[in-house]
Amino acid sequence: MTMSLDLPAARSRPGRLALTGLGVAILLALPFILGGYFLFIASLVLVYVLAAFGTNLLTGYTNLISLAGAVFFGIGAYGAAILTGEYGVTLLVAALAAGLVAMVVGLLLAIPLLRLEEVFLAMATLGFVMIFAEIAKSGGELTGGENGMGVAAPDLFGMELGGAGTYWMLLAVVAVLMWMGANFGASRWGRALKAVKGSESAARIMGLDTARLKIVAFALSSFYCGVAGALYGPLIRFIDPSTFDLMVSISFVSMVIVGGLGSIRGSILGAAFVIAVPQCLTYLGLDQVQRSVYGLAMILSLMFLPGGLSGLGHTLFRRHRP
Repeated sequence: MTMSLDLPAARSRPGRLALTGLGVAILLALPFILGGYFLFIASLVLVYVLAAFGTNLLTGYTNLISLAGAVFFGIGAYGAAILTGEYGVTLLVAALAAGLVAMVVGLLLAIPLLRLEEVFLAMATLGFVMIFAEIAKSGGELTGGENGMGVAAPDLFGMELGGAGTYWMLLAVVAVLMWMGANFGASRWGRALKAVKGSESAARIMGLDTARLKIVAFALSSFYCGVAGALYGPLIRFIDPSTFDLMVSISFVSMVIVGGLGSIRGSILGAAFVIAVPQCLTYLGLDQVQRSVYGLAMILSLMFLPGGLSGLGHTLFRRHRP
């Protein structure tokens, strides 16, 4: 799942541990460094890291492109908002429950959808985005209809969290789920999915049940997107059907392409770029160019960086190696 750099410091175990420790220290210290708005952006990036990784589990491991990410993101957001607002369930429990609901829905959708391939799959999943928007609009008091609904502030077992507390909670959730994702990538299932990505025909010859593997990838992808949506609502404090439109699904795919397919590092870098850069441009009053920036980034990544931002260091070092 992870990519190693051809650098002496990164090759040795002490070097890797030092770099990891430095990264963890910086992440933990961010609330003491960043102001309110930029800490909010950092928290938003953490939420989208989960959605990007969920998308990467499907696209990066099976080469299938689904535009249904917004559906599972929305299921997670609405599900957690209803559980926390109507039933007083604490956020972490609500996020887990909403993620599991999204996974079940993804599993049910995957069985018929994964008979399709390439552009046909993308178009079919696009249809579900439109259907979900209509369901959310017709939800009445439960979803707030077209007017949307307010979402309870982030809490931890009944204790409302501030900006720093929310960031640290999100960081902990992301760390745990990404660790689980890394273990999945190193497992028999993860290796089998990599074989499917390399050559589906060869994987079948090896005796792998490729249809079953794709369904598992789709279900896990739905779970991660669902949890991301569940954590997104309390951060924004308001959701409506327009929040989960086609552009959300496209942004998930953009993160994967810009960051790097099949890579945890790629999911992190892609989410950071696609979310943080436009937000910073909006802060500077340049919101008219924000979508153009990551659209251009997608084009340049496809043309010159097939490994995305996660492969940039490796590419540059290899080119300048004597």
